[in-house]
Amino acid sequence: MKTILFITPLFYPQNQVAVLRIGDWSKYLAKNSYKVIILTSKKYSFMGPFGLEKKLPKNIEIIEVDFLPVFLKKRFNKEMNKSINNNIENSRFNNIKLFVRKIRNYIGSLFDIYDFWINPALEVAIKIIKKEEVDFIITSYSPPAGIAIAHKLKKIYPSLKWIADFRDLWAYNHIIYAKGIFRIYEKYKEKKLLSNVDKIITVSDPLTNEMKKHYPCKAIFTIENGYDPEEFKNWKNNITFQPKINNKLVISYLGTIYPKKRDPSILFEVINELIEEKIIDKSQIEINFFGDNKNQLEDMIKLKNYNKFGIINIKGFVSREESLRIQKDSDILLFLEWNNPSAKGVLTGKLFEYLVSGRPILGVGITNKNEAGKVIEKTRTGKLFINKNLLKRDLKNIFLNKKIDFYNPDVNEIERYSRDKQILKLIEIIES
Repeated sequence: MKTILFITPLFYPQNQVAVLRIGDWSKYLAKNSYKVIILTSKKYSFMGPFGLEKKLPKNIEIIEVDFLPVFLKKRFNKEMNKSINNNIENSRFNNIKLFVRKIRNYIGSLFDIYDFWINPALEVAIKIIKKEEVDFIITSYSPPAGIAIAHKLKKIYPSLKWIADFRDLWAYNHIIYAKGIFRIYEKYKEKKLLSNVDKIITVSDPLTNEMKKHYPCKAIFTIENGYDPEEFKNWKNNITFQPKINNKLVISYLGTIYPKKRDPSILFEVINELIEEKIIDKSQIEINFFGDNKNQLEDMIKLKNYNKFGIINIKGFVSREESLRIQKDSDILLFLEWNNPSAKGVLTGKLFEYLVSGRPILGVGITNKNEAGKVIEKTRTGKLFINKNLLKRDLKNIFLNKKIDFYNPDVNEIERYSRDKQILKLIEIIES
């Protein structure tokens, strides 16, 4: 039995889509007779939201490493005494997170809170390797702390095999990247830390090709994001029913909004025009947003009075269970991406939940030049819109005909993204 050590600050019960990729990989590797150890960070209340629980095989060992300096522990003492599962919103920490987001526009992923985790986690990793005879290390970006640890471990144990997984790119990220002198340093730091990596994995061919440009001597592979078939057991039945439109069309978006990048503006404009032209009544439409950047979305809507008919509801963050229920109860799922060459390889984990939800996907601001757009078209689970007039025409037809013509899912194409099938490719990469 070969042993794999995952080095990832983010892990259950943190309620983030990023956690699911490593969580599912670890589960299916354990089911394929690998010994799996997860080295992760101790979970403090400010690292929430929490509540993402998954049943993992009992033979997976999870080791959490405490990392906050004493001065920060004292500052966060009250918060740390709260249960990590209570999901109580704390305005102070929300403000800190908002501030950090703004700073990230200048420093990218440099100077991260998880940098404090590197040294204590490295000490624990060395003990694990000595005790368990680890064969492989797998890291997952972001944050970059896991990469820093693996780089140091490879120096100490050159025979260890290290695979670096990139859910998103680091120095060459299309949304969050450093500016000015920080950008020069970020690229230098990435290149230095990946100098001794054995293999790299990304979530799409365009991202793989981008990394090959910068690391031509490295073996780089693609494994897309996906869904866990054990979590979505009835997905094949769900997608066989043609969705019916009742008196009210409910459109839901679950995820993060980036103004001028992942931007729903043309949808708002189209709906408002349809109401003003009396083609539909405001009581016939509802657009709901669920995510953690509530303030940015509210500011964008107020700026152009997009919610003048009161049809847009900003609900904030919800649990995973609630998120899946919302998808099921919606008529259409809104998917947003930036129609820019730098974003063509982005494949968010949320898309793959949408594929097996049994609900049509409305791709706004995206074409089939984006990998996400290609997935939507190939699986026949939705339609892509970048042209406002075409979006208006199709939404008008949906209201008038009470049906959605562009939803005709391809079971075989969707099945390609099942984690139990994808794990076979990961095993091939590991063993080759």
